Amino acid sequence: MTVSAREAGAILAIDAAGHVCSVALWRRDAVAASDLRNMAHGQAAELLPMIQRVMQAGGLDLRQIAAVAVTVGPGGFTGLRIGLATARGLGLAIGCPVIGISSFQATAAALLAAAEPAEPIAGDILVVLDSRRSEPYLARLGPDLAFRQPPKLLDAAELAAACRAPGLRLACGDGLDAVSSLLPATLPQRAGDGDAVAVARLAADPAHRFALPPDPVYLRPPDISQPKSAIPAP
Repeated sequence: MTVSAREAGAILAIDAAGHVCSVALWRRDAVAASDLRNMAHGQAAELLPMIQRVMQAGGLDLRQIAAVAVTVGPGGFTGLRIGLATARGLGLAIGCPVIGISSFQATAAALLAAAEPAEPIAGDILVVLDSRRSEPYLARLGPDLAFRQPPKLLDAAELAAACRAPGLRLACGDGLDAVSSLLPATLPQRAGDGDAVAVARLAADPAHRFALPPDPVYLRPPDISQPKSAIPAP
């Protein structure tokens, strides 16, 4: 098969950091094809076939991609690592840049785009992501999705203060259940995940406002237990 020159602006986007695994192809300033599956596990087996289906549906060969975009977290450790490793491998094989996108910004962008009717938010957005622990990941974004402060894992007191801080106009994310009792009753909430379509849109921003290095953002140490000694104690 003859492959034409690399297509300017064509972005393959991957999101495997949350409770969904999704892939999207951004082409000619629009989504050409996408695929999404609900899964917290099993991304290693599903991601490459999803990429192949999306590329075929979008009418491009991987060698024509101008960039690969991927969520950098925070999120599930396994899915996050699989997504990043896949994106880096593709970038190396294709010879194209790999763009990191924050899971906080991807989640906010996806849920804002899915709202009916879609309305601009005249205030800050609290993004709450499931950390698989009692305290979720949390970040405060402005209406333009810029971070108000660098994200970090908050303790219980900081979490409560952040949920009650003035100026919030929306809370969103897949971790809202963990903070529902802390949020003001009048604050609108939108539960859900980010997706690769939102990742592609953010990566295509002409001002590159959302571009990050393709390095994992964990916010907390991974859950690793020390191996037991093979030598029995005396």
